[in-house]
Amino acid sequence: MKILIIEDEQALLELMLKYFSREGYLCEFAGSLKEGFRKVTNYSYDCVIVDLNLPGGDGSKLIEMLRGDEEHNQTGVLVVSARHAVQERVKMLELGADDYLVKPFNLSELNARIKAVARRKTGQFSKSIEYGNLVLELDKRTVRFGESQIDLTKKEFDILLFLARNKNRVVTKNSIAEHLWGDHMDETFSYDFLYAHIKNLRRKLSEANCGDYLQTVYGIGYKFEAV
Repeated sequence: MKILIIEDEQALLELMLKYFSREGYLCEFAGSLKEGFRKVTNYSYDCVIVDLNLPGGDGSKLIEMLRGDEEHNQTGVLVVSARHAVQERVKMLELGADDYLVKPFNLSELNARIKAVARRKTGQFSKSIEYGNLVLELDKRTVRFGESQIDLTKKEFDILLFLARNKNRVVTKNSIAEHLWGDHMDETFSYDFLYAHIKNLRRKLSEANCGDYLQTVYGIGYKFEAV
């Protein structure tokens, strides 16, 4: 899952980035309201974790923007703030936040709340995804075909999962690259990395006699088709 953390407390931000990266999330961050607006405008996220007291303004403005934009309306929003008054929590929830956690908090609780938001939004935290004999076990991040396990790298698993969740939809190369590398993509980014991962993923699926789930849509991207 791809998350954006908007937090200006450097020590807390570093702890969150380290923890959630270890948990398998694709993490990006912003340290001000302006940077947060830039990120959510240019990139898509499954969940945005936002503090309210930010350099440049109140984080509630970002919630208003997300909930007022049809393209971002389904993005999960979780507020983390030292503001503990009941009225403040009610206000943010009425504004459109999916959850509110008061600082200081335990990172494992924040993780559980993120997963709960994701379940409500998309149901994506089911334990597995199955297409015939092909099974993606999300909690273990493993792939099986029948009784055989297919050993994938982290990027290969992420590509397969992203395409599988978009079954029968054409997904552009740029969308896949953005999902995997986020705003770490720069002007020198080459799709050669993506092509190499796709090639290795296809080879491993073929060696497991899975069939060709990954269809190339020339000039555009790829499509996952259950066979």
